[in-house]
Amino acid sequence: MAIQEYLSTHEVFTADEFRRDFPGSVTDRNLLTRAIRAGKVDRLKRGLYVSKTGPFSRNLVNPLDVAVKASDDAVFCYLSALQIHGVLHNVVFRTQFYSAHKVVAFEYAGQEFQVIRSPSVTPLQQGVLLQSGRRYQVTTREQTLVDCLGRLELAGGPENVLRSVGGFRHIDIDTLLGIASSRSSSLRARLGWVLEQRAEPWQVQDAVLGKLAESLGSGPYYFVSSHTVGDARWVKRWRLYLPNAEQEMAGWLNQ
Repeated sequence: MAIQEYLSTHEVFTADEFRRDFPGSVTDRNLLTRAIRAGKVDRLKRGLYVSKTGPFSRNLVNPLDVAVKASDDAVFCYLSALQIHGVLHNVVFRTQFYSAHKVVAFEYAGQEFQVIRSPSVTPLQQGVLLQSGRRYQVTTREQTLVDCLGRLELAGGPENVLRSVGGFRHIDIDTLLGIASSRSSSLRARLGWVLEQRAEPWQVQDAVLGKLAESLGSGPYYFVSSHTVGDARWVKRWRLYLPNAEQEMAGWLNQ
């Protein structure tokens, strides 16, 4: 295969893939270097390339395709999981994925690629087929909800998280509680408040909420942080301080 044909049929590729297709070919490796210098190939980071040749010359590469080439075990999470599930509220230029590999964060074409070390407990994941016809591994709705509530700073903050997860039409409550059972009381307090606000559309029984409330300690817990809170934002059932008025935050969730 000639290098021109290769670059016209492979939009994202790694150095290892290129070597497999052109084994021992110093000439073709030199041609790849020349193609990079000529602007026909972009080098994103060591060993990762995007073709700007032929049908890809004017394409804006799909960040998801870049991520799966950057790490062969990529599982999309947080903002990217919300996006793949079709509920992300904010427009973001960040692609996030779990990986067990040591992959350094990088940027390309205005997109930040954030690699998050895979947790010790393997996150629940599923394959999602997008309109492009490509399938990607992503954390499930339940895992995504727990993850985002656990690390709000990675998921765009409380407003983005609530406006996004409110778009989930269905949540498997048993699965959700199973994931949350090993998490902190603070996270379960946040989750309990969210489930209470979404009790009707997600068909959450009050007995489930009661059991979740009983699993908490004395608190207090904080949705975001312990700063700038007041009694008006105190939710007794969940021993939880909210960063904004409860009615306002419930509005984000139930927009």
